[in-house]
Amino acid sequence: MLTSNLAVQGSVVTDKTIDSQSLLTMVNQARISCNEKAVRNNVFIDRIKDELEGETYKIFVGQKNGSEIEVAEMTIKQAIRVAARESKAVRRALVDKLEAMQLAHIEKNKSGNGLVEYRLAKAEQLKAMALEKNIASARDLMAMFPRLGDSANQVIVATLVNPLMGSDIIPLPVIDEHYHTAGEVGVMLGVSSQKIGRVANANNLKTELNGKFFLDKSRHSDKQVETFRYNAEGVKALRHFILGADVA
Repeated sequence: MLTSNLAVQGSVVTDKTIDSQSLLTMVNQARISCNEKAVRNNVFIDRIKDELEGETYKIFVGQKNGSEIEVAEMTIKQAIRVAARESKAVRRALVDKLEAMQLAHIEKNKSGNGLVEYRLAKAEQLKAMALEKNIASARDLMAMFPRLGDSANQVIVATLVNPLMGSDIIPLPVIDEHYHTAGEVGVMLGVSSQKIGRVANANNLKTELNGKFFLDKSRHSDKQVETFRYNAEGVKALRHFILGADVA
């Protein structure tokens, strides 16, 4: 239980909480309609403390009609339990009112003309359309570059899908082997990247044994191109053909 000193500015009801003054008003209205006596605030507060003993709720001291009174603030669920201590007829009316009150506050927070709901639905529709378009683009790219490996294709799909979904639902592949560009291999062997490409093509070295095809940006334009990158076996084979069998 939490305690504080506050002035009572009026009854407070939200979709989650209700104060004892609001609940007491409802209780007494139901009691009178059922030909039962109204209950005083101090008696009602004692019932609340007894019912909610050991639970977290707020008790504060306020002013009403020039006198100090205790006011409790509790959840709607707790209020329903307090109301359950009333007679069957009073209890039925109170529980129905409390549940209807909670539902009314929830509905009040929704858009009155449905515009918010429409916009949310429209946004989801546009997101689905964009996702479908990006998946089609991924298929087109994979068809355009058929020599790309599974890892490269996975990167394409992840790059186009993950930003739309807001999370990495398609993980990037784990690269457990280092792959060198033709330029990097050329630096190792002291030749140009163009010669690396010519030797690789002439000796059919662009195979899975020697490396993989990756999707890359052309150095001379904005076009996407397939580029072969060499693993350790590919570098070894190139060294053999360029520098001689004795260094392979």
